[in-house]
Amino acid sequence: MIRLRPATEADAPRAAEIVIAVDVAEVGEPDYSLEDLREEWAEPGFALAKDAMVAESGGETIGYAHFRSGDLLVAVDPERQGEGAGTALLGWAEARGRERGEPFLRQAVGDRATTARTLLEANGWSVARSYYRLERALGDEGDAEFRALQESDDLYPVYEAAFSRNADYTPRDPEAWRQRSLHGHNVDPETTRVEPGKGFALVRRWEDGVAYVELLAVHPDHAGRGLGGTLLTAVFAAARANGYVQVVLNVASDNPNALRLYERVGMTQRWRIDDYHKPLPD
Repeated sequence: MIRLRPATEADAPRAAEIVIAVDVAEVGEPDYSLEDLREEWAEPGFALAKDAMVAESGGETIGYAHFRSGDLLVAVDPERQGEGAGTALLGWAEARGRERGEPFLRQAVGDRATTARTLLEANGWSVARSYYRLERALGDEGDAEFRALQESDDLYPVYEAAFSRNADYTPRDPEAWRQRSLHGHNVDPETTRVEPGKGFALVRRWEDGVAYVELLAVHPDHAGRGLGGTLLTAVFAAARANGYVQVVLNVASDNPNALRLYERVGMTQRWRIDDYHKPLPD
């Protein structure tokens, strides 16, 4: 028997553990952490008692879900799938999504998932696009161009201008975005590259010498001049100088220009996730 209840602070370790276990099952490696979850819970506008839910069976937490802005995260322990936790959490998500005024729900599913795809598609979800994880080993990268991230930098205007026209853009509260993107627990200011007012490549420090380029943004007024590629190669150089051995990033399947750019600089696909959507009619 599945029981749903609002998440509490005490649920954080188990919730993160479930999400990580799903990552390993669906893409072959962790792509989340307890620190990530705590940062998302701390974002302005997030109400833990309303926007996060756990699923229990026999007193054990076997599933977890939360909203972060317009995105939904639903995860069920891979060892406990098929018991009804996913169905219950999706039902809660649809009800909560309507309360929040969301026009649709979106949920990412790894390329190795089977149970999750079957469940989503049976409940009216469909794939809107895919995201590829690309990687590149570092070698002799030369000198880094541009400068590092400074405390006074406000990258939000460039981010908003660069991404607001994209099909997968989800509006973010500016303060929530700044808190998460510029002051997150593993943001690496020294490897991040900034061309003020024109573009930036925001880097997070991951384990095992991996630099994750969370965002590569170029203001539309400065697009088409090679700035994106130059920022990325500058990240390679800065990452090498700062002790990294590899750079990774994500790119959407409906952003062919970016995909071609990343392939030109030697990045190759590691795995794929599919972005499932479900409309929420009024």
